[in-house]
Amino acid sequence: MRERKTILFGVLNLVQGTAIGAIPVIVPSRDVAVNWALGAVAAVMLVAGPALVFGGRYGRITSAAACFVHLLAGLVATTLIASSAAYLYGIYGAYGRDLGRIAFVVALFALIVFWLIPAHELVWLGNRRKGA
Repeated sequence: MRERKTILFGVLNLVQGTAIGAIPVIVPSRDVAVNWALGAVAAVMLVAGPALVFGGRYGRITSAAACFVHLLAGLVATTLIASSAAYLYGIYGAYGRDLGRIAFVVALFALIVFWLIPAHELVWLGNRRKGA
């Protein structure tokens, strides 16, 4: 049963990496550094998928590190989006309030995209380490 979960999380890592890597392709930023940062975060998770399945103990460590990178990237992205939303909400009147609400929804979406799979995987890795 654990082997199936290892494969499942390995595949989910590949899905996560592909989803994050698609962001700069589908909706590129004007700042090239943002696109490269998203590409690097995606590459980390794309490496973690096969490492988890084939790497044994070091693969689990690599996968946990990739999950922490995604959690941190999600926190940074959400903080930046929410601060932009707060600025829009306060300065542009009714139009800014609408844009701010949309930006807060995007921030919530960023939390889901960056945190859902890595958080579940970290819990699974922690339980696996404890022997449960």
